[in-house]
Amino acid sequence: MTCKLTHRVAVAIFDSDLIATRLLLAFAEFLWAVMLFWPGETFDRPTYHLMAALAPENVWACAFGATSYLQLYIVLDDRQHTLWAHYFALWNSLLWAYVVGSMLLSVYPPPAAIAGEISLMTAAAWVWVRPMILLHYARLAHGHHTQH
Repeated sequence: MTCKLTHRVAVAIFDSDLIATRLLLAFAEFLWAVMLFWPGETFDRPTYHLMAALAPENVWACAFGATSYLQLYIVLDDRQHTLWAHYFALWNSLLWAYVVGSMLLSVYPPPAAIAGEISLMTAAAWVWVRPMILLHYARLAHGHHTQH
C-alpha cells in the first residue's frame, strides 16, 4: 500500500502540468492588485509595514497586476516551457516570498489569514523549482551527469 501511495503522490507532483497552479496564482495576484488599488490606506495596518517600507500601495498593486497578466499570458499562449517563463517563475517566487515574509515579520503572532498566502508562496516556488528537479533527473537518466 505504501509503495502504491508513494507512486500516486509522485505522479501527482511530477507528472502533472502546472497550468492550474499558474492560473490560481494569476487569480490571486489579480485580487491582490484589486485590493491594493481599492480606495483607502491598506498599508496603514501593521501587517504591511515592511511592504510599505519598500514601495507604496499603488506600486505593489501595479506589480501584482502586471504579474497576474504575465502569468495568464504564459498559460494562454502555451509558453510555460520557455526560458522566459522560468525566469518569470523566479520573479513570481521572490514576489510571494517577500510578501509573505514581510507580513510574518511585521506582526506577532502571525495572522491566521496568511495561511492562503503561504500556500501561494509555496506554489510559486514549486513552479520555479520543479522544472529544475525534472531536468536534473532527466539528465541523470540519460547519462549526462558529471562527477564531482
